[in-house]
Amino acid sequence: MRQLTHTATLEYYDVPQILTATDATGTRYLCTLYSHEANGYQYLGVQISEPRLMAFVGGQLDLRDAYLHPEVDNALYIVKAEKDTLAATTMLQPSELTEAMLPEAGYFFDASDLADDAEAQTDTYQLEIPAHDRITFSTLISRMGWHASSLGKTLRKIAAL
Repeated sequence: MRQLTHTATLEYYDVPQILTATDATGTRYLCTLYSHEANGYQYLGVQISEPRLMAFVGGQLDLRDAYLHPEVDNALYIVKAEKDTLAATTMLQPSELTEAMLPEAGYFFDASDLADDAEAQTDTYQLEIPAHDRITFSTLISRMGWHASSLGKTLRKIAAL
């Protein structure tokens, strides 16, 4: 059994329907609710890389395909949520998946649903990056998901110093 830490709820209807979690080693899991028991909830979980998770969150990956075509072998789990614990309890083989466990085909995540409910948040960062290292700066911006519309002028000013 692997203890998981809930990282985000992507779809919520009475209870979390789709959520993400990580284990102690930082492995990411995408979990979809498929069963409710008296003592908790059961999710179908799949280990998922950051790029593939971002493809799902970006609306480019069908949720069902994430489970039917995992990136690695032995990546499917039954994830149980009981009281305040979340754990990947049972490893599944693809042949053990049932229709009741799998989400319907054609579900693509729409992140605009999150934007409607969430308050706008702003974070301020102060970074010290050598002016000559534009590649590091550009990589950092893209990985953080920031937009660099006016950064060209700023970079040229820094380079001129």
